[in-house]
Amino acid sequence: MSPAILNFGSCNIDHVYTVEAFVSPGETLSTKTYDTFPGGKGFNQSIAIREAGGSCTHVGRVGKDGEWLKDLLSSLEINTDFLTVSTEPTGHAIIQINREGENAIITYGGANHTMTQSEIEFALEGRKETDFVLIQNEIKNVGYIIERAKKKGLQVAFNAAPINKGVEDYPLDVLDLLFLNEIEAEQLSGTTGSAEMIRVLSKRFPETKLIITLGGDGSIYHYKDETLKQIAIDAGQIVDTTGAGDAFVGTFLAYFVETGEAQEALMGAAKASAKCISRKGATNLLKNF
Repeated sequence: MSPAILNFGSCNIDHVYTVEAFVSPGETLSTKTYDTFPGGKGFNQSIAIREAGGSCTHVGRVGKDGEWLKDLLSSLEINTDFLTVSTEPTGHAIIQINREGENAIITYGGANHTMTQSEIEFALEGRKETDFVLIQNEIKNVGYIIERAKKKGLQVAFNAAPINKGVEDYPLDVLDLLFLNEIEAEQLSGTTGSAEMIRVLSKRFPETKLIITLGGDGSIYHYKDETLKQIAIDAGQIVDTTGAGDAFVGTFLAYFVETGEAQEALMGAAKASAKCISRKGATNLLKNF
C-alpha cells in the first residue's frame, strides 16, 4: 500500500472580489465581480494531493457554516474522519484580484485556530512510519504537530506559509521537506538570490529537502549535493494566482511520496500550478462549483 498523507490543514470560505487595482488606505472601490469559493491552504493542498493520485486524510476544524467544505472533501474521496466541527465560525479569506490576476488577501483564522493537542494525538495514532504529515502555517500547534509526528517516526513536510516570526520557533531542523516561496525563503535565510538562499538554508537544515518556488522563474529542489531546477510552465492568460502555491505543494508531495523522484514531482507540480492560475478561484479543480 502506498504511503498516506495526513494533512493538518486549514479550511476557509474565500470571498473573492475582482478589482482594477488593490484598494489603498482611505479609498473605496467598487468590485467588478464577487464570488465565493472553498479554500484555505490545507483544503487546497488536500485536493491537489488527491487529484495527483495521492491518499489524503484531512485533519482540521470547520464551523457549522463550513460543514459543506467537509462534505466536499469527502465527495472527492479525501478522508475527513479527523475534520471536526467547532463552535467558532469557519476560517474566512477576503481576496482581491487585480487586472493582472495578482492577489491581496486578508484571512480570519476562526475554527482553524481551535484544534487541540488531544485531537492531534488522536489523528496521529496508528500511523505507519512510511506515512507523511503535511502542515501549513494557518493552524495552531504547528510546532507540537512537528514534534509529535517525528517522535512517532513519521516524515514531516512543512509549507511555511503564511510566514511570520513564529516560524523561527518551530523545530524546523527536524523537517524532512520544507516548502518555501521566494519571499519566504528570503525571510527565513536573511538573504536574496536563489543560490545564496539555498546555501544558507541547506547549511542550517542539512537533513531537510528544500523546495523553493520562484514564480515565473520556476522552482528548485535541493538536498545534500543535489540541486534540481524546473522551469515554469506557460499558463497562457493568467486569471487568478490565488492557490497556485497550494497546487504546487500538494501535487509535489503526492508525486514524491509515491515515486521518490524529485524531478518528476517538480514537473507535475509545475503543471498543476499552471492549471490553477488559468482559472478563477484557489481550488482550481472545482471549476464547476
